[in-house]
Amino acid sequence: MADTLERRLLSKHGNRMKRFEALVETLPQGYVFDGEIVCLDEAGRPSFNDLLFRRRDPVYVAFDVLNVEGADVRGMPLKDRRAVLDWVAEEYEIQKSELFFGCGKTLFKAVCFHDLEGIIAKRLDDPYAPERTKWWKILNPAYSQKEGRGELFERRVGG
Repeated sequence: MADTLERRLLSKHGNRMKRFEALVETLPQGYVFDGEIVCLDEAGRPSFNDLLFRRRDPVYVAFDVLNVEGADVRGMPLKDRRAVLDWVAEEYEIQKSELFFGCGKTLFKAVCFHDLEGIIAKRLDDPYAPERTKWWKILNPAYSQKEGRGELFERRVGG
């Protein structure tokens, strides 16, 4: 989560991510975004190892907007929050994920062909509630960057 109100980046577990906090300065002030920190390769694809080993400059890719100039918008449906995010992204030229409708099988084939991790499916009418929101992560079974990641994280957390 990128919180430009408090000028901080938080992991999905709420831990401060000081290594990447300079990214907050690249985002418009007065917003809280849900998103992900990535390094993009020459083709614009996320590269986990480039992020891990600091081989490229990271960027923040917004998926959702949770707060707009102090107003909590998490109760709004996803489609309305995305309309706000689309406007913010265009106005301030920030990276955001794209939405696709009615083309799940074709999209998944493209994700696999381009060696991307997968897709997330969400309901457009749902409010933002991480502990209750229903969403589905559909993973590319042949994703090349998944090899060794589990072992790496187990070693980092002592598991």
